[in-house]
Amino acid sequence: MKNLVLTILLMASLSTWAVAQDVYKWVDENGEVHYSQTLPPERASDAHDRLTRDGLLAERVDRVKTADELAELESQREEQREQAEQERIQAQQDRLFLAAYPTEEDVRRTIATRRETVMSERSSVESLIDQSRSRFVATVRQAAELERSGEPVPEYLVERIDEARAGIRELNRRLDEIDQRLESLDQELASELARHRRLTDSG
Repeated sequence: MKNLVLTILLMASLSTWAVAQDVYKWVDENGEVHYSQTLPPERASDAHDRLTRDGLLAERVDRVKTADELAELESQREEQREQAEQERIQAQQDRLFLAAYPTEEDVRRTIATRRETVMSERSSVESLIDQSRSRFVATVRQAAELERSGEPVPEYLVERIDEARAGIRELNRRLDEIDQRLESLDQELASELARHRRLTDSG
């Protein structure tokens, strides 16, 4: 009786062990499929499936990535994180934009105010140019009269002419810079209106 009990227990243990055995499925370099109860050590880093004794998929193990592949994967993840952060910042900026400019008219009014300031600066520079040209012409005439009368042109007068010419050049440079700012404002207006229409779907 005792032997019978031991035999039954042993058979039960063996049956449980057999059922618990997994089967590994893997493919070699030639594309041939293999099945084994133990995975060869040299295949541990390759892609393989772990199946139950009934043939069901218990686990799918991917091939272990190389150092270069891991580095590339991390680089892609970093790019994705950066893109997500940029999208978050852009969304926040868009919300602030719409809070500041609820309507297109608000956009136009803001740009128009800035344009008026720049135009005022342009008028001031134009006025300075006119004054500088008048002084330049007057100084040149004074020098010309001295030459006609046979008198030498004083050094200070020559310096004034050179300074006036340089001043006019600088003022013209400032005028060009202001015109560029005006052009940038026009471009900004078009861009901001397009942005507003995109965010409000009013385009």
